[in-house]
Amino acid sequence: MDTSVIETENQTKRMAIKIGGMHCAGCVSSIQNYVLEQKGVKKCEVNLAAEKAVLEFDPSSTNLSTIEKAIEEIGYKVVYEKLTIKVSGITDSSDANRLEKHLRELEGVKYASVNYGNGQVLVEYNQALLSLSDIRSVINKSGYQILSEDLSASAEEIEAKKLKKLFVVGLVFTIPIVFLAYPEFMSFVPFAGTATAAYLLFAFASVVQFVTGSRFYVGAYRISKMKSANMDTLVITGTTAAYLFSAFNTFPNPVWHNIYFDSSSVVITFIILGKYLENKTKGKASSIIRKMLELQPKTARIKKDGDELEIPIELIKIGDVIVVRPGEKIPVDGIVLEGNSAVDESVVTGESMPVGKKLGDGVIGGTVNKEGFLVIRADKVGSDTMLAQIVKLVEDAMGRKPPMQRMVDKFAGYFAFVVMAVAFGTFLTWYFVAPSGEHLIATALIPAVAVLVVACPCALGLATPTAVMVGMSKSAQNGVIFKSGDSLEMLGKIKVAVFDKTGTLTQGSPQVTDLITINNDNKMLELAAIAEKNSEHPLAKSIVQKAKELKMMLNDPSEFFAIPGKGVKAVYNGNHIMVGSPDLIKEEGIDTSHAKDVILNLQKEGKTAVLVSLDRDLIGVIALLDMPKPSAKNALVALKNMGIDVVMLTGDNERTSATIAKDLAIDKVIANVMPLQKVDVIKKLQQEGKKIAMIGDGMNDAAALTQADVGIAIGSGTDIALEAGSVVLVRDDLTDVVTAIEISKKTVSKIRQNLFYAFAYNIILIPVAGVGLLYPVLAGLAMAASSVSVTSSSLLLKRWMPPSKKLK
Repeated sequence: MDTSVIETENQTKRMAIKIGGMHCAGCVSSIQNYVLEQKGVKKCEVNLAAEKAVLEFDPSSTNLSTIEKAIEEIGYKVVYEKLTIKVSGITDSSDANRLEKHLRELEGVKYASVNYGNGQVLVEYNQALLSLSDIRSVINKSGYQILSEDLSASAEEIEAKKLKKLFVVGLVFTIPIVFLAYPEFMSFVPFAGTATAAYLLFAFASVVQFVTGSRFYVGAYRISKMKSANMDTLVITGTTAAYLFSAFNTFPNPVWHNIYFDSSSVVITFIILGKYLENKTKGKASSIIRKMLELQPKTARIKKDGDELEIPIELIKIGDVIVVRPGEKIPVDGIVLEGNSAVDESVVTGESMPVGKKLGDGVIGGTVNKEGFLVIRADKVGSDTMLAQIVKLVEDAMGRKPPMQRMVDKFAGYFAFVVMAVAFGTFLTWYFVAPSGEHLIATALIPAVAVLVVACPCALGLATPTAVMVGMSKSAQNGVIFKSGDSLEMLGKIKVAVFDKTGTLTQGSPQVTDLITINNDNKMLELAAIAEKNSEHPLAKSIVQKAKELKMMLNDPSEFFAIPGKGVKAVYNGNHIMVGSPDLIKEEGIDTSHAKDVILNLQKEGKTAVLVSLDRDLIGVIALLDMPKPSAKNALVALKNMGIDVVMLTGDNERTSATIAKDLAIDKVIANVMPLQKVDVIKKLQQEGKKIAMIGDGMNDAAALTQADVGIAIGSGTDIALEAGSVVLVRDDLTDVVTAIEISKKTVSKIRQNLFYAFAYNIILIPVAGVGLLYPVLAGLAMAASSVSVTSSSLLLKRWMPPSKKLK
């Protein structure tokens, strides 16, 4: 079990835990219930497909070590990855001790040992919390050179090898069992139908039952300690009953019509094969997102003292100047200092066309420089890069179950008990209804065994998490990050999409178009810019930028006060300056009647009118125009075609908003909304009984993003908006809103399809087995195939492409 700290907030620590040894949905339910009983644990959600759990606990009441012990008590494995590294430069034991100390200080390292005699470093670490690059970085920064690395097999690979060995053993002994078990059809086989054949059957079946089937006994014992049951319980109950009944009828004199060793042996072998195939398909589903981290190159060339040095990527520091030639991967996030090129960002953003890069543009680590020569300055390195952040967000989201999965897990917790009751009822029914005779017990036992074997809680447990893993990985590859299973499920249900105007529907960089002075006050723009100098509002920045373009000297005001959503007040050289909306100026009692027609005409043109007053006299009007984003209209049309109502929410006036809404074919506009009022607007829309998505990008949108059923944060926005959004768009492209909804609907559709298969399988085949129409061997084959079919069905999502991406 490897662990990773996700966040700590308000005395609650949130951690992701990887657990080994889970076999089915029954394990999930039992672990969740047991861990939740531990003191201080507030939440535990276990994901079967990812083999992970998400915990929330009070660190003052318990700790990870205590929780690990609790999990070990009920028989599940604690697994850490092992890494052996050969290094040079370790000269004595003090070097070894110092390196050991540095490695053990890393959060996530369980054990570290350095042998200075042969220069070998052994590390046991948590792969979810630490990457290989983190360990390499510590070794390199300590002054030692890595000569070679040997990463031991992962827990998944070890499990796959064990299952393969068990299957081979089972197959070797099951083949002769099949030949010997049917003397009426296999008369050519030596000893067919003789006592010797019966004794050989017993010997071969014993190997299969207790060697190949050993993992089922271990799993059944483990789950029984928690007073629960799972797939292992069902398999062992059914096959052991068939095995013991057959053994009883083998000695001393074989009763052939009561020997069913094939029922137990073939079933166990088939199920082991199914678990092996399931393990391989689960691994493919869970590894998709991790492979994104492999996109980064292992080395980079940096400029130092006029020379180019090739160094490991782990040694790159913020501020380093890096050279990237055509065809090479960009090692870390950075800013272009020299050169022009086109960069392929499809692996991170999903954008199929290369993106042009020039001086001052940002570049993303892991993307490919297609054409020109680039010199970049490292801006973000290691776990701070966009690629690493995307992987972290997605892996965290995979541990947060959607409501569908929580419901299925709850049902699966009782599934095994229900099946055992049905099997017992089947046995009793056949025993009392079937004609009496020497075959009576066998007649009753075989359908009961078939019921136990054919029931498959694994398919139920895998139906949702495998689809969620592939769906979230697919979305990440298309520049959409879902931060939880809830948002993935909910987004496809939304009926209203509420868009903030500035910076979301529009480009967020309004341009000054008109400077209208009153009383010929040519200082109007300079005074406005001085007042707006300390403001973060996009309109303020545009006014300041225009003044700088005109080479105006912008001194600092002696006083500054921002009025959210309305404007600013400032004092400069003893003069009181006010810059803001017409409403703000009117509220202050300043006469604006002589500028009424000017303001009206500007607003009709879709421009925003900003008024400037000096010592309570209106001295001018500044007009700004913020153009819609190129992707806005097509995205809004696509949303309407999906049956989603589009609403524009803005603090701008009604006339300006109406002009932009007309250009974008938006039917409903809610204007003159202050930042704090946006939450109330969302609440009011929710009261109409519809699911609401809020799409925004700025600090003023954060509360509304949180209030909405789904908050979608545009990638160009501020960090606080990204925190508030339950869905994050990596690119500043509104078409990705459509893509996100398409992925949500497709993934939820796949979940429902998988659940239908899983439930239909059990609902149909359990009764079929109960009435005696399904022999245990076929029941075992069907059970093995069911879980594999569900995971394979989820993997088909990898081939699907969102329709909105096909149009590009």
